[in-house]
Amino acid sequence: MTSAKNYYVLPDYRLLVIVYIIVAFGISMVYSASIQISKTLYDNQYHIFRSQLYWLILGTVLLLVTLNLDYRIYLKFSRLLLVVNLILLALVLVPGIGTKVAGSRSWIRYREYGFQPSELVKISLILYLAAIFNKPKINVSSFLEGYLPPLIVSTIAFFLILLEPDVGTGFLVAIIIGFLFFVSGIRVKFLTITLFSLLPFIYILISRVAYRKMRLLTFFNPSMDPADKGYHLLQSIKCFTTAGLLGKGIGNGVQKLWYLPQAHTDFIFSVIGEETGFIGISVLLFLFMYMLARAMRITMRAPDKFSFLVGAGICIMWSVQIIINIFVAVGLIPITGLPLPFISYGGSSLVVNMISVGILLSISRSIRPETV
Repeated sequence: MTSAKNYYVLPDYRLLVIVYIIVAFGISMVYSASIQISKTLYDNQYHIFRSQLYWLILGTVLLLVTLNLDYRIYLKFSRLLLVVNLILLALVLVPGIGTKVAGSRSWIRYREYGFQPSELVKISLILYLAAIFNKPKINVSSFLEGYLPPLIVSTIAFFLILLEPDVGTGFLVAIIIGFLFFVSGIRVKFLTITLFSLLPFIYILISRVAYRKMRLLTFFNPSMDPADKGYHLLQSIKCFTTAGLLGKGIGNGVQKLWYLPQAHTDFIFSVIGEETGFIGISVLLFLFMYMLARAMRITMRAPDKFSFLVGAGICIMWSVQIIINIFVAVGLIPITGLPLPFISYGGSSLVVNMISVGILLSISRSIRPETV
């Protein structure tokens, strides 16, 4: 990290360009994966595609706003942002305000449009923890002063997400929290004690809920329940086993035609595999790796501790979500409901990720010119 002086350079346009290349590919795949469901549910094959375009426009506007804001403004407002987000997470649990979708009450809706506060809480927590650990007088080696206060606040957000229930996002948030605590200098023994204390809770969370227990069992042997809990995984794997080197061509996939559930959201990577084959998947993975490399480059050259922690939080948020979504699609880990960043259909996810890009670009504007 360099000293926090006021330097001005152009933002990292290579990050911006690669993000929009990924988004453009994602928009095309959302259209391909959603044609049938849009026709059936909305009598318009462009309905879901058009909705994603609207969210992209909003995300672009917010990206430009955050790009042109001095990132240090979040030092003043990070606590307020998190408090507002925690209130929204609590309101989601109130019948009549929160809307239940696919078994989880995680949406606040107005007419046909909805927003997931659990998506926004990821970036809110990153900004909050970065601001807390940026304080010059914080004693990160102290359990009571440096570790416990931010842990309590983070735990509140974590459990509100679990109450929806949204275990996938809760798991992601827990990783973000643990990572930021670690890179901030919190003692490893504090984190280890916390992790081991959570193991009984994790066991109960899985073993005492029938569908989660069955989902775990069918992960190891999906053929034991091929018509229900193992169905998603079997159909997803079929996308890759029938794709070949070049795939069936964009728009020509079969599994999205009511065989593969959530084809345009959580399982869009499977559709990409079926329609673009090994080559298409390889290109997408290269684009993701380049995007993450640019984000990490900005982070490692961040002008101060706060921007370093914010950049690190965004990098881990993207990395873990990409890995989990892909691993779920190919059957390497049990199914969790996490979208593929910048690709899957979902306005909340897309908007929050675009805001994250804007924040990173704002940080890149303050890097000393000789280190860009």
